[in-house]
This record gives sequence, C-alpha cells and structure tokens, in this order.
Amino acid sequence: MSETIQKYSAGGVVIAGDEVLTIKWLSKDSIEFPKGTIEAGETHERTAIREVGEETGYQTKIIDSLGDITFEFDWTDGLHYRKTVYYFLMELANNDEPVPNREDSEDFENNWLTFEQAAELLTHDDSKEVLSRAVALIQSRK
Repeated sequence: MSETIQKYSAGGVVIAGDEVLTIKWLSKDSIEFPKGTIEAGETHERTAIREVGEETGYQTKIIDSLGDITFEFDWTDGLHYRKTVYYFLMELANNDEPVPNREDSEDFENNWLTFEQAAELLTHDDSKEVLSRAVALIQSRK
C-alpha cells in the first residue's frame, strides 16, 4: 500500500436563524459544509472564514470551535489520504448579497437547509457529526 498523505482543512457551519448553510455539489450529487485547505502560515480560524467566503460568497464571523474530524480516503490520483478538517460554528457578519469566488472545478451552489433537513441530507457521516456538535452547542448557549 502506498504512503498516506496528511492534509489539513478548515470550514464552517454557518447558521442564520433556524437554518444552516451547506453547499450542494452538482457533479457529485453531494451536500457538505464549505471548507478548504489551510495555507502556509494561516490559522484554522482564518482558513475557515476565507474558505466559507470564497465558496459561498458570505462574509462570516466565528462563534465557537466545533473541533475536528479526521477521515481517510483513496483519491483518483491513486494515492491514500488522511484528512483532518477543523470546523467552526459561524454566523453571517452582514446582510450583503453573497458573491462567491469559486474555482472552475467547484460546481456547487449555496443551499440553506433547516437543521432537520441538513441532518437528513448531508452526504457524509462526519458532516452529520459536525452538525450534531453545532446543534448541541447552540442549545447549550440558550
């Protein structure tokens, strides 16, 4: 088996009222939370804010940490990866209309869902786990 390559990303669970922001990939038929690669010298928090902004167009601010999730997968390049994603509970920083700055390969759209819809429709179990953490944190703050 080939060497495992470690990757690090950060992303956000953005809430507005009783809804949560997800991204719906059109080519993969997948619903996830926005996230992306941590760049050299960048904090987890800064990456989450930047990536959510680039992918969804929304400017956000962090409420609290949701911890991290680590998973492994084989990619189309034939390599095996272990990825750790640091997630943050976030809220909208303003009411501006979103202006995404997506890469050409990012064929997804913003998708606001209720917490119940998200729990059902999120594609990956790790995303559902992060949603559960977010809901528990929100309820503990009430």
